[in-house]
Amino acid sequence: MKKIKYYISVAAVLTRLSIQSRLEYPFMLIGHVLANCVQWVVGFATIKFVVDSFGSLGGWGYESLAFLYGMSVLSHGMAVVLFIQTWYMAYCVVEGEYDMFLLSPMGVLFQFLFEDFNLIGITDMIPGLMVFFYGCAKVHMAVNFTNVFMILFTLIGGTLIRGAVWIFCGTLSFWTKNTANFTDMVGALFERVSMYPLTIYPKWAQVLFTFLLPLAWITFYPVKGMLGMEESVIPIPMAVISLGVGILMFALSCAFFRIGMYRYESAGS
Repeated sequence: MKKIKYYISVAAVLTRLSIQSRLEYPFMLIGHVLANCVQWVVGFATIKFVVDSFGSLGGWGYESLAFLYGMSVLSHGMAVVLFIQTWYMAYCVVEGEYDMFLLSPMGVLFQFLFEDFNLIGITDMIPGLMVFFYGCAKVHMAVNFTNVFMILFTLIGGTLIRGAVWIFCGTLSFWTKNTANFTDMVGALFERVSMYPLTIYPKWAQVLFTFLLPLAWITFYPVKGMLGMEESVIPIPMAVISLGVGILMFALSCAFFRIGMYRYESAGS
């Protein structure tokens, strides 16, 4: 328990210092708020245009799509806040940035993740909250403990799944030295799988994103369960399964990172 408290205190200090450094450039933060609001609102408007034109998307109506989209943008924002550093793991490998983490008596991955708290990532959550509350109103989501916990489980699980995949892709840089293509590909997959119903894809893709690369658990299955769109043969709520998938994937990605550290060659001459 003493060790856990120590890690929490260190994380709090690092987070505070990162936020203070980010606030040195307030207009940059304002610019990101405006840009991200435009980006996500335009994306949602595109979905509305498609639904208005064709009636539904993969069997999902406009109201349920609004709720799905809001949940997806929220988990994306949380993942960007906590795990955006993993996009630059290849640079740290090539430049020997991990040397300073190895000199400290704390976990390397812990130090790496909390070294630079991404305050700008919060700007992704602002339009997400707007669309989320709009979607909640459209689907008439009741405010009760069950729904609140299901939403929290889904957001935490989805955030951990996103972070786990980013950590896995970044860890590949210990072997490849460059993972830019992987990062771009994963970003596109996150957007296409978590913001749209899985039912618009062929069966083989549905199996892939359910079992092998379980991105469908970020939003699709838990949202489907919360909206009661289909009777589940599994007695466990989909949101709880989403949380379990996220914890499992994150634990596996951390283990993979530790394996990758054995390949670390430090800084060159």
